[in-house]
Amino acid sequence: MTDDVEVRADLNAEDDDGLGWSTLADARTPDRIAPGAMVLAGNRLGQAVIHIVAVDDDGQVHFSVYPGSVAKNRHLLGGTIA
Repeated sequence: MTDDVEVRADLNAEDDDGLGWSTLADARTPDRIAPGAMVLAGNRLGQAVIHIVAVDDDGQVHFSVYPGSVAKNRHLLGGTIA
């Protein structure tokens, strides 16, 4: 994975609800990926802080991209929000 990216994801891909998505198989530490978690996601083309919205039973992860740069939002990493 790229540097400290927790979830490999195409940040431009959206599910039917307009959320970003990836899978638990693309997570470095799947146990950290739970609704409410804030982690770094992306790939070699770009990264962003994301808020995990849901994790389906089949391992699909739905998330919203937190606005702003990674540098601006790095303090949120590893935290949770309701």
